[in-house]
Parts: sequence; structure tokens; C-alpha cells
Amino acid sequence: MSLVLNTVSAIQLCAGCTVEFEPMDTLGAAEDPAGVGIFADVLKIGDQGYLVSSGVLGGVVIVYDAEGRYQRELTREGDGPGELRSPPQFAMGSGGIVLLPPASSALHLYSSDLQFNKTFQVPGIARAIGFDPVTEGWLVSYFGAGDGSEFGILLVDQGGDVVRALRAARESLSLGSAAADVMRAADGTIWVATNAGIVEAFDQDLGLLGSLRLELPGMDERDPRAGPGGAPAAVYDIRRAPDGTGVWVFAFAPVVSLSDLLDELMESRGRPPDFERLLDTFIYSVRMDPSGLTLVGRDQLDTLVRPLGDGELAYDLVDTPDGNRRVRVGRIRFANGSG
Repeated sequence: MSLVLNTVSAIQLCAGCTVEFEPMDTLGAAEDPAGVGIFADVLKIGDQGYLVSSGVLGGVVIVYDAEGRYQRELTREGDGPGELRSPPQFAMGSGGIVLLPPASSALHLYSSDLQFNKTFQVPGIARAIGFDPVTEGWLVSYFGAGDGSEFGILLVDQGGDVVRALRAARESLSLGSAAADVMRAADGTIWVATNAGIVEAFDQDLGLLGSLRLELPGMDERDPRAGPGGAPAAVYDIRRAPDGTGVWVFAFAPVVSLSDLLDELMESRGRPPDFERLLDTFIYSVRMDPSGLTLVGRDQLDTLVRPLGDGELAYDLVDTPDGNRRVRVGRIRFANGSG
């Protein structure tokens, strides 16, 4: 199946409205051991609060309560039980919470009340993880099992055991490249998005149903300093659309030229770059039609917003008077209309 290039990217996500990020609370205060730096991953753990990881924190995961107050460090730097060497992704399921460090075959399972359960291995290298509402376990995209040519998705049960390995269809472009995120929709279809903007939908046996390449801002711009094929925009999340039809795909993209962006990053050495001024969030609405995947519309936020679960919650980062950066939790909402 060939990629479908859709040309309606200028249409808004909903007629007569815009998407806005409405901040509600800021996680952390002066007692935090460190700020979260430039980027962070955040998981809402029900009424208990939030987990936060980031490159600045390394293998340490921070626990905040529901009011955003610092509680404790869930993990430590190291190689033992409950210890990590790098910041993980999070995914919550009925069996607890899985922590996935980057480019790892070892995943760490915690109970819902944040007690370390076990570390388990998956074949190959795990790339991305998402909650599976069908099994109430997890979906894990992976590559490199066997002779290194296998790509696909693992179905992991609530106890952390791999119960099925789904191999990618030959025509799939997403699972053979860097998958940014993986999720399952309410109808059982599996969706994958890559950093480069390829979105694909699969049936429950990983048969390819449709492909779409998003026209990310700046993807046609190249600069020798960015390396061969360097692109300034990148997809980082995929979620079910709020109205239940299709998915929303989230991407970061610069609002300045790639040359200006690289110049700014070079000049900001020794101080945090102003990413909120340099980058915006682009949200793409993608649906599945009988003919394949269709790009319904696109909207833009002037801050780096990421979804927080499958609902309307989201988060970004904010500079604080102490020169640090904190996680700001809010909601994505429609203004001047209804979605």
C-alpha cells in the first residue's frame, strides 16, 4: 500500500473554533531536587498524582501528589531492581505502571500504588509503549528480534508477560523506523506514528489498513549543519481524538527557519533556550475512511503542549523565578466554538 499524501492541512480541527491550552496547576516547588529541564514525560496516576521523568533527572522518576507537591523519588540511578540509567516512558494499565527506558529490552513494572513489582524482558529492543484497552495490558513496538530484521508490536499482559508478537506487514513504513508512539482505538485498530510524520493504522493482527504522511512544517527545509536529511519538525505523541473519531497526532515544529533555530541554540549555550518562542505545537486530526487514512485538519498552539492520558488533560513546561523549569498541567479545550 502506498502512502497517501493529503493536501488539506490548513483546515482547522473544528469549524469556527481554535484549540487552546488552559493551565491549571504547576507541579513542584522549591523543595524539588531539580527542575525538569527542556523536555519531560508525565503520567497522571489517578487520584494519587503524577510521575515525571526527564533528561535532567536521568534515571530518577519524581512522584508528585494530586496537588502538585513533591513527594519522593520513585527510582534511583543504577542497574538494580527499581533503578534506571536513563529517563523512561510511562504507560499505565490495569496491572500497574510500566517504565520503559529508551532503546531497552528491559521494562519495569510497578503496582498502581507505586510499589516495585518486577523487571521483565521483551524480545529485541522496545521503542514505544501504550495502554491496550482490549487486553488492559500494554502494546510495545519493538525491532531487532531474531536476526534483527523483525519489526512489530508485542502484546504484554497485566502481569508483564509477552502473550503475542505481531510482526509488521512488509508494506508498513512506520514500524521499520523510529516509532514515536503506539495506541489502540476503541474499535480495536492499532495506530502508530513515527517521528518523521508517518501515521499508520493496523487491524488486530497487524494487517495494514492505511498510511498517511503528514506534511510537517519545515520538512522540506534542509541545512548542512543539521546533517543529511535533517528535519526541524518531529511527531512525539498520538492519542484518540476527543470526539472518538480517529486520532490526534502531536508534533513540535519551529516557527523560525532551521538556520535561525540552529543559530539560537548555539548562542544559548550556558542558558536554557527559549523553546516556547522558537517552537510551536501542531495537532493533526486523522481519521480512517473506506479509502484509507484522511487528514481532517490541523491546528497550532504557541507553547509546547503534550497530551496527558487519553482525555483533555495536557501539560507543558514553564520557567520559574528560580531559573528552573516546572511542569504545568492543564487541559486542551476548544475556544469560540465546540469540537
